[in-house]
Amino acid sequence: MESIVRFLGFIFFFCTSWYGTAATIPDFPFVTVTGESTSKVKPNIVNIEFSLLTFDKESNKANQLHQETVGTLVEELKVIGVISKDISSFEVSKRTTRERDDRYNELSILGYEVSQSFNVQLNDLTVYSEITKLLLNTNNVENIHSKFDTTERKSIEAQLIKKAGENAKEKALQMASGLDVKIDSVFAFNDTGSFSSFFATFGLNSERIRVAEQRRRVPPSTLFIPQFIEISKSINVVYRLEN
Repeated sequence: MESIVRFLGFIFFFCTSWYGTAATIPDFPFVTVTGESTSKVKPNIVNIEFSLLTFDKESNKANQLHQETVGTLVEELKVIGVISKDISSFEVSKRTTRERDDRYNELSILGYEVSQSFNVQLNDLTVYSEITKLLLNTNNVENIHSKFDTTERKSIEAQLIKKAGENAKEKALQMASGLDVKIDSVFAFNDTGSFSSFFATFGLNSERIRVAEQRRRVPPSTLFIPQFIEISKSINVVYRLEN
């Protein structure tokens, strides 16, 4: 008897859930389209991420080496032209390194690792190559990564949103014309998502930034400065059709 009650409860839950979902589907004819727009922009800023990792058998020596490396590196960055407020550091992490046997069981302590991550916000790309060389030639520096961007991002994105909307409307009109129907008005859109899950979300996808000539698979720690970056916007729109 208890199993029957559970089964009926499951059926009731399924039906109510289905009804709640079905109720969101419009009861009028509509068309969904995705508008896109892309702009190639010359970068004028870059965020350089890297980390420091020092090791020694003794904890105090690993920490001392870390502090010395940080101090020297920061001073050399300042000489190049990086100001203190553009250098961000994160919490220092310490990890014990142990010897392991064939079964990966931890044995005696081999030493201690001290690590810390840093960000450098560079507003002058003319010194980018010099900074990259410094990081590549400095011991204990690893995980170097550069993210190029533009200070005009907000205004560029605003233009791209408008163009993406225009592109979506053009697609909708073409589709409607091909099916001998007419567009009435916009029914829905929002700032995230797609139509992969039917009517789950509508709207503007988050931007996609791609470094120019990405096909070359340029390692992030090289001296390569892209001629441009691509900023793209896409917007999903639901148009109501005339009855």
